This record gives sequence, C-alpha cells and structure tokens, in this order.
Amino acid sequence: MAAPFGERDSDTETELLSTEELSDATSSQALWDQIEQPGPEHLSAEDEEFFEASSPLPEGQPGDIIRAEPADAYTDALKVGHFPADVWRIMYLSTDALGEPMAVSGTVMVPHAEWTGEGERPLVAFAIGTHGLGAHCAPSIGLEHGLEYEASLMERVVDDGYALAISDYQGLGTSGDHTFMVGHSQGAAVLDSLRAATRLPEAQLPETSPMGVTGFSQGGSSAVWAAQMHPEYAPELPLTGVAAGGVPADLNPVAENLDGGPYFSLLAFATHGYNSAYPELSLDDHLTERGATLFDDVRNRCVVDAVPKGMFRSMDEAFTSDLLNSPEWQERLTANKPGESTPTVPLYLYHSVLDDVIPIGQAEELRDTYCAAGVEVQWKRTFSGPHVASLYLDNPGAHKWMGDRFAGKPVNSTC
Repeated sequence: MAAPFGERDSDTETELLSTEELSDATSSQALWDQIEQPGPEHLSAEDEEFFEASSPLPEGQPGDIIRAEPADAYTDALKVGHFPADVWRIMYLSTDALGEPMAVSGTVMVPHAEWTGEGERPLVAFAIGTHGLGAHCAPSIGLEHGLEYEASLMERVVDDGYALAISDYQGLGTSGDHTFMVGHSQGAAVLDSLRAATRLPEAQLPETSPMGVTGFSQGGSSAVWAAQMHPEYAPELPLTGVAAGGVPADLNPVAENLDGGPYFSLLAFATHGYNSAYPELSLDDHLTERGATLFDDVRNRCVVDAVPKGMFRSMDEAFTSDLLNSPEWQERLTANKPGESTPTVPLYLYHSVLDDVIPIGQAEELRDTYCAAGVEVQWKRTFSGPHVASLYLDNPGAHKWMGDRFAGKPVNSTC
C-alpha cells in the first residue's frame, strides 16, 4: 500500500503539499496558490504533432488506438520521482456528446513490478479533476514535466500494482475546445481509455482484467457518468466498482455557489465546455463586453492561472441575460445531470462537509437517487476540509475501497 499523501520517501518524491498544510487550509484558494501546472511553453512542436488527429478520423471502434509512443512520467517538477512503470502516451477513438467519433489523448502505465495478486492485474481509469481549458493543461503533458497535481494519487494506484489509464478528455491535448463538465463526452472518454489500454499491444493487458474507475471533482462527475454509461456503452468491460468524490452532480446549485465568489472561473470553464459540446448554445452572443474579455482570457489557461482572473465576478456582469436558466441551456444541463440511468456496479461516493467549491447537498441528492434505484452505494461524509484538501486527504479511503473491490470483498452499502 502506498504511503499517505505527504508521507512518502523524500528520496523518491518531492512533495507538493504537506499533510499539515492540507489539514490547516481554510480555503481551496490557499492550496491552489501552491500548485504548479504546465504552461504553453511546455507544449512542444513534437507534442503538437502527436496530438493532431487526422481529418477525417481513421475508421474504427471506440477505444481503438490511433497512435501511441513511449513516454516519461514524473511526480515532481525536479523530476526526482519517476513513476515505477512503463508509460505510453496514446491517442484513441471515443464518442462525443452528440454521438460522433472523436479523438482523445491519454496515458497508460503498467507497473514494472510483476503482479502478485490473484487473477489478472487490475486496471484503473483515473478520471482527472479540473485542469483547465488550454491544450497544455492535459495530464499527459503535466506528467511529462512533473507538473501534474494529481500525480501522487496516480502513483498510489501504480504502487499497489494496478495498471493505470488516464484520459485527457476531449479537447485537452487534442485540438478543439475542452468540453468541461459535459458528462456524456467525459464518461465515454473514461470508458474508452480502459478499452484503449487493453488494445495497446505493448501494455499486454487482457480485456478480462478487473477494472475500476476513480475520480474527484470533474473527475468524480466523469466517474459516475462512466458508471451510468457502462451497461449500454461498454457492457463488455469487467468493471468492479467506481469511486467518485466531490461530485458536481447538479450544475444549477453549483453555479449558484460559484456566482460572485472566488471560483467564478470554474463557472466560466463550464459555460465554455457546454458551448463547445453543443454549438447551438451560442455563448458568444450572450456575453457582455467584460464577460467576453474574461471568458477569452480563461479559455487557454490552466485552473491555477484561471481562478485568480475570475475572482468575485458574477453572471450578471458576464451575461446579457439569465443565460443558464434559458430553455436551451437547461435542456443540455438536464441531459448531463447524472441520476437518470442506473449503474450496475457498486459506487463509493464521498464529499467533505467543508467543501468550498462544490456544495455537498446536491451530492447527497445524487446518493439518494442512486440508493432509490437499488444501486449499492457506500457514502462517506467527511470533514477533511475545503475542496482541494478533500482531493488529497479523502483519496486513501477511495483507494482502499477500490482495492477491496479487486479483492472480491463484499460492499458495505449505506443505502
């Protein structure tokens, strides 16, 4: 089992944030200020060539590999901590929110150490949290330069001997705008990353490998969407469980919480994401001059650079009308609100009462919806701190729960 965040061997990893810093934080802003992400200068000409998908896309099925190459992955910017795994950067076919083929990039890792557990080596899809909208914000870029803020959590998966698939999602890395918080495209990208990992010949991962999905925040939304889409979209995948934390399940109360607050840029990300997925929403036609300036500024930034740009801005300031409550936007928001279909795999849902970005109430409503539908749900209400602190401090519980699923232990449903 990997050591808790903040307690790893300093000879192999330079820590981003200490456990004490996380425990003492009263806001996510204080933690975001200490996190680095890649800049545009980290996206090389070779990167751009790899991420450029052909037009038209090659024929194939979702999960088919378009291209792949060996890659490096580090846990820190000094490149002291190297992932103990064989690593490949990949591009694979997936399906966008409108049901059309799309190209998505990502990363596959297989631990160097032989798997000593029972059966096949498990495969985990790590659904990333909010990274930003710029192509350079993709985790496949951040890992290469030791600037991936979820790297220590990814390393925990590898340390336990599990193979790892990390999707960049639509529009991170690959060309086009990132469809931030659009559940249908994110869920498909995550499920197809599992398919792609088993179709990468060098990885030698059988299609029968037991599989799991884990994610927090945007990644938590992606994870529950992967769980919901699994029975129809990818029923052949031997999914054993899905762990999702800090889930922004209902974007209406989430938007209300972000409006006028320190994390308004995340609302700007989401409106960009929906406009990218559904062009009929015509976001640009509904922006004020100040809104257009702000939205244009954040559309190529990573989250740590974008958050300060939108601090304490408001929807009244940015939009010429009550945009999100219009019938067109509500139709698309409703279509991407999880809970309408029923996962067939166990879920571990967790959320901090002190979350300052994603309100816990709407996550509890999602839990109740799944429980009422007969889903095996283990719910964990934590007091770990603000949103970013919860990402790190609550991860060990989710990781252990996933390990129990791979070990065949019974689910302790709290429904």
